[in-house]
Amino acid sequence: MSDYPDKATGGCHCGAIRYTVTQTPEYVAVCHCESCRKTTGAPAVVYAVYPDSCVQFLQGSRKVYESSPDINRTFCGDCGTPLSYEAEWQGERLIGFFIGTLDEPDLFPPKKHVFHEQRIGWFEISDQLPRYFELPKAGREPDQIGPVI
Repeated sequence: MSDYPDKATGGCHCGAIRYTVTQTPEYVAVCHCESCRKTTGAPAVVYAVYPDSCVQFLQGSRKVYESSPDINRTFCGDCGTPLSYEAEWQGERLIGFFIGTLDEPDLFPPKKHVFHEQRIGWFEISDQLPRYFELPKAGREPDQIGPVI
C-alpha cells in the first residue's frame, strides 16, 4: 500500500493551467540532474511520477520544450511555472510533476534521490534516503544511503 494519495490536483502559479491525477505516483524523488536544475532554476527538484494514462489536464494549454530527444519539459506560457518532465521510461510514457505545482505538496515526501552524482557540491540534503547516481531501474541497489559527509 502506498503512503501517497490516490488522487491529486495541481496547477501553475497564475491558475491558467490545472491538472488532476487519479492514482498514486509510481515514485517521488529528488532529482539533482543538470537538466532539471537548468529548466527550473533550482539546485534540485522533487517530482511525483505518474503514467500519462492517469493524468488529465482540466484547463489551459501547456507550452512544451523538448530539452533532449524524446524528453519534454512543460510550463505555463502565461506565468512561466515549470510543470513537468515527460518521457518514456521502460516502455511507459511518464509525467513527473514538480511537487511545488501540486495543491498539497506536503503529501508527497520523496523516497529517494536520483542523479545524485550530478548534484551541486555545496547542496546536500541531510536525510537518510537512498541515493542513486543515475535513474535506477527496478531492483537496483542504491549507490549510497544518506548524505555525503
